Amino acid sequence: MNLRVTGKAFMLLVSLALIAYGTSNYINAWLGAEQSIFNEAWKLIAIAVGASLLTGYAYPSVRGIKRGDQLIAFLHRNANAGGQQLSFMESVFVTALEDGRQGAKIKVRLANGLSAEGVVTGYAGTLTPPTIQITESEVKVQHRVD
Repeated sequence: MNLRVTGKAFMLLVSLALIAYGTSNYINAWLGAEQSIFNEAWKLIAIAVGASLLTGYAYPSVRGIKRGDQLIAFLHRNANAGGQQLSFMESVFVTALEDGRQGAKIKVRLANGLSAEGVVTGYAGTLTPPTIQITESEVKVQHRVD
């Protein structure tokens, strides 16, 4: 759920609900209706709250991943320590270089300037950015000069 989108949708929809309630007599006269659909402000506000929550929940899925978005990438690392093979996972922030959807492979830029490819595994949550699983990355080769 995107709280910023939820808040903006809430303010817009509640404003529209209150305007519709305040002008319901004029709307009824214009439509020639005897019974108003805008006669109860609390029902209109309840609809606005529900629609804004639905909008905030659906927004990340509809939007997807756009170029320039910050994502969290999960990298698998292996290391030898004391003759033992250690495997661990590291999370780093990356920047999307192209648009994508969940399950799609996109290119990203790592913080050290290298590029990588990965599969989008999740959209943004309430407090978390979108996630990606890195599948391929550039390898930085260090040349030794003697």
